[in-house]
Amino acid sequence: MSAIPQWLAAVPGRGALPGQVNQLLGAHSSTWLYTGAQQSAQTTGAGVYQSAQSQWLAQLFTTGAAQTQIGSVWLQVSTVGGSPTSASIPPLIVGLYASDSGTPTGPALTSTTTAEQVVYAAGFWLPVLLPAAVTPATPYQLVVSPAGSTGHYYVWQQSNQTSGASTSPDGVTWTASAYGLMFQVFDQSAYGMPQYLYDDSGARVTQLSYTSGALSRVTESVLAQDGTVMTTSRSLTYSGGFLIGVS
Repeated sequence: MSAIPQWLAAVPGRGALPGQVNQLLGAHSSTWLYTGAQQSAQTTGAGVYQSAQSQWLAQLFTTGAAQTQIGSVWLQVSTVGGSPTSASIPPLIVGLYASDSGTPTGPALTSTTTAEQVVYAAGFWLPVLLPAAVTPATPYQLVVSPAGSTGHYYVWQQSNQTSGASTSPDGVTWTASAYGLMFQVFDQSAYGMPQYLYDDSGARVTQLSYTSGALSRVTESVLAQDGTVMTTSRSLTYSGGFLIGVS
């Protein structure tokens, strides 16, 4: 096949579709991601939240002096009127953009999609896998695209900073704001165990969990076309250092 097939996730209660087989016939982009080292952050909150229902939200950051890769970003993003099971809000889209005079410019350099259910279930910090090559000591922008409706949308908490954030009604014209937004940026330092396998811009994510250095759980999430997410999880058990069961 000449083009990379798009993910067509199975949906509970629905019949199988041809695309769920055809997508396996082509190559898919996969990246192993590690914990990485923090390169830039604003982690003190102001207790005030900015809505992403009808506006783009952006946060400026600068890469580390020797940083050439981003592995993940952690955002203090949560849902209003979210659900752990249904797709009441369209998926969260987080993009990496170049920065010009303190606001985003040009098209997204890369972006990733996270299902509402994942955002809802996250702890205080939402990990967003955003693997990308970057230039050291260079300003970039993290951008959250608008999604949702009245009573069902995403919010991003302000930091205690008085600058760094910007908003846009259309994703083109940006206005700098007198506040910052909470974020953390990590590189792709390959130390320790791999934490995620990231496929096709986040359409499929496999999370690996460990106990005492041994792989103990594998959780796979696949985003369906209707915005729902299908998640499967398997636990591994050992005896005397040998794998004895998967459930």
